[in-house]
Amino acid sequence: MKRLAIAKIMVLVISLTMNGIMSPGAESTVRAKGKSAVKKVKVGKQLSLGNRKKGASYKSSDSRIASVSREGVVTGKRTGTVKITQKVNKKKKSYTVRVVKNLRKPSSLPVTFDEVALQEEQIQRQSPEKVIYSAKIRNTSSKGTIRKISYYFEIQVKTQVSAPVPDNGKEDSATGGAVDPVPPEDEIKWEITKKDVTLTAKKIAPGKTSGRLQCEGDYTGIVTNMKLKEIDLYTGKARFRYRAAEGTCHFSWGTKDKKAPVITGLVKKKSDTGYKDPYQCVYTDKKKDWNPARFVSAVDDRDGRVGIEADTSRINWKKSGIYKVYFKAKDKAGNEAKSWAKVRVIVPGTAESMADQVLRRIIKKNWPDKKKAKAIYRYVRGRCGYVQNAAHRDWRVTALHGLRYQSGDCYTYYSVSRLLLTRAGISNVMIKRYPAPRGMRHYWNLVYVNGGWYHFDTTPRQRRAVFCLWTDAQLSAYSRGYTFSFKRSAFVARATKRL
Repeated sequence: MKRLAIAKIMVLVISLTMNGIMSPGAESTVRAKGKSAVKKVKVGKQLSLGNRKKGASYKSSDSRIASVSREGVVTGKRTGTVKITQKVNKKKKSYTVRVVKNLRKPSSLPVTFDEVALQEEQIQRQSPEKVIYSAKIRNTSSKGTIRKISYYFEIQVKTQVSAPVPDNGKEDSATGGAVDPVPPEDEIKWEITKKDVTLTAKKIAPGKTSGRLQCEGDYTGIVTNMKLKEIDLYTGKARFRYRAAEGTCHFSWGTKDKKAPVITGLVKKKSDTGYKDPYQCVYTDKKKDWNPARFVSAVDDRDGRVGIEADTSRINWKKSGIYKVYFKAKDKAGNEAKSWAKVRVIVPGTAESMADQVLRRIIKKNWPDKKKAKAIYRYVRGRCGYVQNAAHRDWRVTALHGLRYQSGDCYTYYSVSRLLLTRAGISNVMIKRYPAPRGMRHYWNLVYVNGGWYHFDTTPRQRRAVFCLWTDAQLSAYSRGYTFSFKRSAFVARATKRL
């Protein structure tokens, strides 16, 4: 009978402890039209419905999205919307709860604390100083396996410390040695210390109960002296932790982070157009202002955006050419990702000197790139005359010729534009007509302005259209023929927003 009474007390205490878990404050409430309001909670967070009434019961319309405790505390499990019904006697009241994503946290929490139950608790006294507490753990969820759950308790341990007793001088006749006297009970000293013990269960399927688990109890057998410190619930990739001292719950990853960040952007083959023309171009006299990772980013599935380290040690800054820049990105767990990108390096010469003279007259350094690009467009379009020229050599050579003689064909317009844009710090590459009928080749620029890539064609037309910072849709609307046809797959995705 005594054991049964103790077991009942244990059930009551654990039940009260678990109810105490489900009492954090609400996440937020979004007011909606009508009588009711839509309450919002993140995955792995908890929301108190309030208006707790004696004898009330609660039910979730979909326990896969959100669970609700008997105290009316909702826990978000995965994104979606549910209705929580409160029933008091025959009266019902419903709440609409929307579960949203939890940034950089597991996407779902298959099992929550209010879907876990301690059952068949027992306390067995082994000695005046030691008892064994045992229980079974049941997973009451309809879906979602408990990978591991641990209850961390703090217990009191009674240790005997005998008081020193002087030698009474008697000898043992058998051994001829002194006999150690047994101290009286009232002279024995006892020391009470604290000790942590754990009750752990693994792999409990939905609707199943674990085998019997046990750990040491407290020295008196009084349940209230066995203090719950923490509970760790691992389910899938998620870890749900309750800290009794603070009365708070924490939601995080329950598995080791082994996945490296992903480096995306203009890297590897994407760093170069299909015409062996890198998107990044840097002059040696402006390398201090150059950001090698301008078109590169790294995102980790747990840490979000992470920093990128660029290695430019393989660049020979004394010689023009195409080189590789190597990138590294590391997350908080130490997982590292690597990639590379091609970059064109140019040692400035006569063409750049002439371009700088022009730019000093037509733009200002503090102007945004969009304003600079428009000024360059007006200059090239207004100063260069169109003449047929079959010599399509290096764009820098052609640009120098175009600046000197202010005439040339579409390749000259493209080259002069590219020289001025690049010296002004605006990234751009060459686009050419594809497919192009014999004798009908055409060249123009693709420039990076306002966070997107736009078409930039300074070659004049009889219809006097201004192709300054145009989108694909604008080019197609101008001509549905081969005028602006190009190999789309060879280039980075273009902007769709008109400027």
